[in-house]
Amino acid sequence: MSALPNRARRFFLKFLESNRAIYTILAIGLALRILALSLVAHTPLRNEAPGYMEMAAQLLHHQKFEPYWPPGVPYYLYLVQRLFGESILVARASILPIYLVFTAFLFLMVRQVASLRAANMAALIFVFYPPYVRDSFNPSTEYPAAACVMGIVLFMTIAERKPSLTPIALLGVALGALILIRPSSLLVAAFVCYYLFRRLRNVKSAVAPLAIAAIVVSLWMWKAYNLTGRFVAINDSNAQNLFWGNNPYTPLYATWGEAQGEIGISAGYRSLLEGIDRKSPQDRGRLYTELALNHIKSRPGLFALRTFNRARAYFGFPVHYAEPLKNVLGKQSRIMAALLLTVADVLFYWTVAALAIVFLFNGEKAPLVADRRLCLLGTALAYALPYWMSMSQPRYNFPVVPLLAVFAAAFLDLFLQARPTEVLLPIRESSLRRNAMLLVLAAFAYIQIEWMYVNYLRLGG
Repeated sequence: MSALPNRARRFFLKFLESNRAIYTILAIGLALRILALSLVAHTPLRNEAPGYMEMAAQLLHHQKFEPYWPPGVPYYLYLVQRLFGESILVARASILPIYLVFTAFLFLMVRQVASLRAANMAALIFVFYPPYVRDSFNPSTEYPAAACVMGIVLFMTIAERKPSLTPIALLGVALGALILIRPSSLLVAAFVCYYLFRRLRNVKSAVAPLAIAAIVVSLWMWKAYNLTGRFVAINDSNAQNLFWGNNPYTPLYATWGEAQGEIGISAGYRSLLEGIDRKSPQDRGRLYTELALNHIKSRPGLFALRTFNRARAYFGFPVHYAEPLKNVLGKQSRIMAALLLTVADVLFYWTVAALAIVFLFNGEKAPLVADRRLCLLGTALAYALPYWMSMSQPRYNFPVVPLLAVFAAAFLDLFLQARPTEVLLPIRESSLRRNAMLLVLAAFAYIQIEWMYVNYLRLGG
């Protein structure tokens, strides 16, 4: 009986050590996603996706419009639908190539700092990780943003090791694309400049990616000016998001739009929103910003409390409702599927996060990965901060979890190379480090319990 598990373990390890394993992993991941797509191919889109589809159609038919949504995903859908036609199926399938690009970037990033085995493990994790399956056929910002973020840390690492035009140019393009996909990512561009200057001590190399990103973004802003006849700071929804998260009616914890709707919008809040909606798009944006900033200045303590709450909500886990399967499964089956998906998501997320936390206090055993802490964690923080100051929920951490998975995969690989007692030696020998690690793990556990309480008891799941 014991021979079979040992044989399977040896086969699995041999597979992970193969140069061709990544192609098998990509093929399995793609096949799984095509199978899932076949179940929901014509299911109506949800959340922001219908808005992106509408904007893509407006671009395709050369219509004038006010750019409410960030243009990155609509422009991508415009290019895809220009080639393959306008349909929900084409829009959903268009994210599959981005999944492949994301996985390739993740594999190459881990390969830069760890073994081939660790890189294959990292890619394999996201083959089955539920949100990274579900959103691979959802034409929204999650996968495009994740691919850009992973590309940014990869090209930063390459540029740091071998400064040359190619990685710096690719870094600039990835930055520009990320800003057009999620304009709140401007802070990531500032961090990239800081990081490259700190590492290379070369102003030109540090500023070049920002200049290239600025060219990419300015091309869209010129297009937006031609569409509207006014200056548009990428898109119009940014000021609204800041206002939703910072006004007298914003909840203390559940600041994201769906939760505010579920809690209920008061008559005073509804009247305020209706008054703003009657303004022109330009006046609306200015009014949203003024009201939000005035509220922050008048109640700085409340802003700090909400920011702290938003930071905790950011690190919760997605709650699945299996919405795309409502035309495939009955109500009871869909409830069970939603529960199983959420449990699977939690197992993946908690494992990746816990391994990453332990690794960060135990990094001496993998110095190349530990040396990337500033690159990976700095990018993650720069990406997250704008959400902590406006609206926050776990779906916004989608591009950040793979950065933690770089640490997690490298840590798992250490256990395949040595005994656990040897791997954990730095933690075992330092009580200060061990206690700090346990404190961070306890804080993470508290955040998960709090998130479950809010979703299943306060908001009703």
